[in-house]
Amino acid sequence: MAETQPTTLIKGGWIVAFDGTEHRILTDGVVVFAGDTIRHVGARYDGPVDRVIDASRHLVMPGLVNVHVHIGAHAGDRMILDAGRRDLFRSGFLNYCPTKGINGKTIFSFEQPKATIRYSLASLLKYGSTTVVEMGGDFAAGDLSLIANLAGELGLRLYTCPGFSSGAHYFDQAGRHDIHWDESKGIRDLERACEFAEKHDGSYDGRIKTILVPFEYHLCTPDLLRRTKAAAERLKIGITLHCAESLPEFQDSVRETGRTPVHVLDDLGFLGPEVILGHCLYLSGHSQTAYPYGGDIERLAASGANVAHCPLVFGRRGVTLESFQRYRDAGINIGLGTDSYPQDLIGEMAFASVLAKVTDRSMEAAKARDIFNAATLGGAKALGRDDLGRLAAGAKADIVMLDFSRLRIGPFLDPIKAFIHCGNGDLVDRVIVAGRMLVEGGRLLVWDEAALLRDVRESTANAWSHFGEYHPLNEPIDQAFPPAFRAWA
Repeated sequence: MAETQPTTLIKGGWIVAFDGTEHRILTDGVVVFAGDTIRHVGARYDGPVDRVIDASRHLVMPGLVNVHVHIGAHAGDRMILDAGRRDLFRSGFLNYCPTKGINGKTIFSFEQPKATIRYSLASLLKYGSTTVVEMGGDFAAGDLSLIANLAGELGLRLYTCPGFSSGAHYFDQAGRHDIHWDESKGIRDLERACEFAEKHDGSYDGRIKTILVPFEYHLCTPDLLRRTKAAAERLKIGITLHCAESLPEFQDSVRETGRTPVHVLDDLGFLGPEVILGHCLYLSGHSQTAYPYGGDIERLAASGANVAHCPLVFGRRGVTLESFQRYRDAGINIGLGTDSYPQDLIGEMAFASVLAKVTDRSMEAAKARDIFNAATLGGAKALGRDDLGRLAAGAKADIVMLDFSRLRIGPFLDPIKAFIHCGNGDLVDRVIVAGRMLVEGGRLLVWDEAALLRDVRESTANAWSHFGEYHPLNEPIDQAFPPAFRAWA
């Protein structure tokens, strides 16, 4: 005889409830769940319950779907704030991702994988991301299942797979950037990723899912992309890759093929509703490409491909999507991601709205409603899931509760506008994934936060102390990336 699952009722102040078509605000309503599934959302519930959670001061909303995350490896992107090589203009990641020589060391080589992965996963969960798409990071010294197993232990919902590509970025002895190509390795690594998917998809009660990750358009040959498309179809899983994220990538594509990255992918038949394109900034017509010809927006929209927008990581480098509103108006599905740091999708949502308004010079661009939808329904659609990103009967019991009694919220006319424009991840009071309470009182229940912070700081400090061994010209870190203020003499 099946065991009866306990029933929990959340009595909310403001509930973001899904009516089958769109989110609505349900004031003083209830959300009821049992096991990993929501049973009821409405004004009241008269059935028996085993537990009641008072959320009368809270905004109760669906867990956020974070569609582009680099889990682990914290030393690189944090290093280049306010600085970077000018020869790598409009391409921040090339400042630290390439190896020192072919198959040499990256700045990540000196980090402790477990410490960096645990810190990323914990941050994501604590700040409201309950479903995360991980971009193929392989920082586990050969243990390809480490990220999946740690996410399973924590309780997070994760899409992951070992990444692969036909080439790799490197710096030569003069410090110049180049790409080393090895087509056979890319095919072998794709096969490895498929084996991983067959073994791990659906593990940890279905919370760990797989997605193929050819690292980036810039590093993948047409043959590898065709094989990836076929493998995803065979395995019935999705694909995600970086595309049109750097100016050198765009320029190389046009110079070598006569077509933009999006145009090439479209001609290959690679694009489709199962594909998430990371960033997708440099399309035809973007002001920084000096390429006025059109077509990319229309190709994306016609294909049904999804875009993962990470505004903060590029805003720090002086780049914006051109524009969130233009993509949305064309019918392109947009999800939001946090990329590398901070892993706070709530904070990211404010940047998405504000940067879009500045880009379009319009206060009506990227409205709070559309940004919230991108972080919930948009991400769920990109993953082909109609049971995530919403509070509705039959959906997964992935729920985030924000404390709206905090001073930073203050008075508000509309809870969603207040949430987007005043909030950040520190408002998160409780996080529930698959019906299990994982954050309570703003604190993780599974892992020790103080230990996480200590371990990740030790890991990155070790990486930065070895900067000279990684840098192609053996330049000291404080010379390559000077501190904001000089040390007290």
